[in-house]
Amino acid sequence: MSSRSWLGLRVIRILLFVFDLAVSYRIHYGCAIFYSEETLRRRRSLLHQRKADRLRRLAIELKGILIKLGQFMSARVDLLPEEYTRVLAQLQDSIPPAEFTLIKQRLREDLGRNPEEVFASFNETPIAAASLGQVHEAVLQDGRRVAVKVQYPGIRRIVEADLRAAGWASWFLQRFLRRIRFDILYREFSRILHQELDYIQEARNAERFHQNFDGDDRIVVPKVIWDYTTPHVLTLEFVEGIKITDFETIRAAGVELPALARLLMESYMMQLFAHRFLHGDPHPGNLFVRPGATPAAGPALVFVDFGLMQPLPPAMRDGIKTTVGGIIDRDIPRIVQGLFDLGFIDRAGDRRAIEQVAAFFIERYRDISPKAFREIGIGDIAHDLQQIFSVSSAIQIPNNFILIWRTLGMLNGINSRLDPNLNIIELAKPYAIPFIRSEEGWFDRVWKTGRDVGGSLLALPKALETFLATANRGEFKTKMSSDDVTGALLRLTRLVHRAILGAFLLALLVIARFFQHQGHPLESRTATAAALVMGILLGWSLLKVRR
Repeated sequence: MSSRSWLGLRVIRILLFVFDLAVSYRIHYGCAIFYSEETLRRRRSLLHQRKADRLRRLAIELKGILIKLGQFMSARVDLLPEEYTRVLAQLQDSIPPAEFTLIKQRLREDLGRNPEEVFASFNETPIAAASLGQVHEAVLQDGRRVAVKVQYPGIRRIVEADLRAAGWASWFLQRFLRRIRFDILYREFSRILHQELDYIQEARNAERFHQNFDGDDRIVVPKVIWDYTTPHVLTLEFVEGIKITDFETIRAAGVELPALARLLMESYMMQLFAHRFLHGDPHPGNLFVRPGATPAAGPALVFVDFGLMQPLPPAMRDGIKTTVGGIIDRDIPRIVQGLFDLGFIDRAGDRRAIEQVAAFFIERYRDISPKAFREIGIGDIAHDLQQIFSVSSAIQIPNNFILIWRTLGMLNGINSRLDPNLNIIELAKPYAIPFIRSEEGWFDRVWKTGRDVGGSLLALPKALETFLATANRGEFKTKMSSDDVTGALLRLTRLVHRAILGAFLLALLVIARFFQHQGHPLESRTATAAALVMGILLGWSLLKVRR
């Protein structure tokens, strides 16, 4: 069978599964009038389980991105029923490796020579296999042991074909199952998958992660061997240890499991709150343990595989601060504003209904004791989230938080066996409190203000369009006198005036920073002086408003 015919057959099988899925659910909901609510709920759960298991078996058979898709979907508790996430989580297990002839072909294409000519030795049996590539142990000509991650030849063609099928499937399913946002699933999955295909980016991730923990002997991160790294081949320093779920071997090596659990969580607190760059794939195959030189030294944690990393951009950092600050102060509107900023809530959502949801979460989790919190698992929280997501379609987990959520689920699974009594809240305090209370510099505060002003200006046309559409449908009613209209126009004029001043202030600050970096101090000082004048005018305008 030709390559094109084989890819076409893959697409047909995927689309047939999608068609069967849509028809099955259409029949189920069409027969809803014949069953009681309890019977319908039970039949729906069985249907979810059957279709999820069929998708799991199809993914194992076809491999390619279907395995990645199943792994990815298993973390979307906000969009998929629990039966799907539970069954698809089984795809986190090991995957059968590819034949070595394919690996040799890839090495020859990317390194220009056969592996026996490039390396002093190359183990043909992989030490790890995944859906996009596999890892082999090798020794360089200078004697250094390395781990060589090789991408399967032709995998990009398979990925693109499968993505096309997934795109058609998401469009088709959206017409039948409107509650599940298949378009969001598809866009997010496509972005993550293309990121994992780029081994140069993964090498940069590994290098940044190594620098973040440089000097910390408790965290081991392999160095990148750039001379033997290409977009399809990634060569790293060989690091080894005991698999983090091999508990008996870890104990036999003299490592206390509670100490290891604490180290694992501390490392992630540092990643989240200090480095703002997270390892997003902490499954047991990517985490290893080294016993310390002495019992007092404690264990060391070894990280591998850096294809899925989650940076924490400034907007996300600000949203987290707003949300957590609102939780501390029991300020429900502030919590909702933080969730809006983070993207958990669509701008068109009903804020009042969402505030009620936030109040429920505060009531349930805000004052819970550490002992009681330890008894609540990720599954319980996931169930609560599913109930909340079903309240409003405007509530969903944003793309930036998918890896964080998936990471938390994996860490919870590992720590539940390492130390089920670990108090994560108390452990997080030394890292979270400075993060929340950290103050930005004056330039960062002005930049944030200018960004907010710019965002408001960009949102103004959309808001005006919504307002006019509402008025055109006859759904907008108000009573205003001529004085009201005059006052409103005056306030609008002042608002636009302040917005323009803020925009000029922001632009001048950016120009000043640019000239400073380019080594032009005179131009930088001139732009700073002009920004100061704009700042005074803006401050005077705001002061008049307060008066």
